[in-house]
Amino acid sequence: MKIDLNNGAFIQIGGELGKYNSLPIDSLIRIAQDLQELVYTLAKYDLPSDEPIDLNNFKIELTGFSKGSAVPKFAFSPRSENKSGFHWQEQRNSVNEKFEKLVEISDNGDYGKIIPLYPEPIIRNAIVTNLYSFVNSFGNSPANFVDLNESDNEITPIFKIKRFKPAVKSKLITEIIESVDNTKELEDAVGKIRITKAHGKTTRKIINTYSGKNYSLEFAPEVIASENRRYILKYPLRCLFEKEDNYYIIQSEMLGIIGTGRTEDEAEQSFSMEFDYLYERLKTLQTGQLTKHNQLIKNIINQVVENIEE
Repeated sequence: MKIDLNNGAFIQIGGELGKYNSLPIDSLIRIAQDLQELVYTLAKYDLPSDEPIDLNNFKIELTGFSKGSAVPKFAFSPRSENKSGFHWQEQRNSVNEKFEKLVEISDNGDYGKIIPLYPEPIIRNAIVTNLYSFVNSFGNSPANFVDLNESDNEITPIFKIKRFKPAVKSKLITEIIESVDNTKELEDAVGKIRITKAHGKTTRKIINTYSGKNYSLEFAPEVIASENRRYILKYPLRCLFEKEDNYYIIQSEMLGIIGTGRTEDEAEQSFSMEFDYLYERLKTLQTGQLTKHNQLIKNIINQVVENIEE
């Protein structure tokens, strides 16, 4: 791996921008913002959709600045509050790999190679737009990703950042046209019903309905059963229950747990396994090994669980 946003990536900027071994504040802000947006876009579209994604895990910070010309150093935030969940490091590594592939394309100058990397137009449009902004944020000044030995300030070029021409960008952007379909469709819906019982009769009146492919209800188990354990809870764990296209989703935003499945039973089983993994994992870690966010989750889950049946 030639670029490592975990430890820091150096960008050498020459020409008018960097000739005084410094950078104008407005140029530094523009470069940093465009880099941040590109990293966020990669996190949104390149990570598995069935994993909870916290964009705070992908915040970029300026962690160093060296001469020769101007050489800013950017890295993923080292702050503990920007590291949530158990998979943040794996997710950062995955985003870093895709970022490096885009930089390799920039070094080659053949931006058409983005098409096989992102064949789906909606995703490619977002990637192209943000990559275009980043590589062109240096203006006419030459820029390179470099390896810098900070002990003796020796600089070794790795990848050139070549300009992205507007005409090439236009060829890579696909216009998305929403088609109008007048055919009738059957949809599932949830509703609020008022039940009235009087004189031995029960009547039901629909007060409101919530239709569409996506709808949500509440899932509140008092017992969570995994393969090896049953967790008896002190009170119901209130979760969001959603039907999204052909998948069922159970999510506890409080604990950062998501279970998915093609049936309700599969989603509940997936959620139970995630709960079990979270409980067992937190149990093995001391407070000092956890971020503040995960310390809070550990406290909550210990208060929720009353008894465990092995």
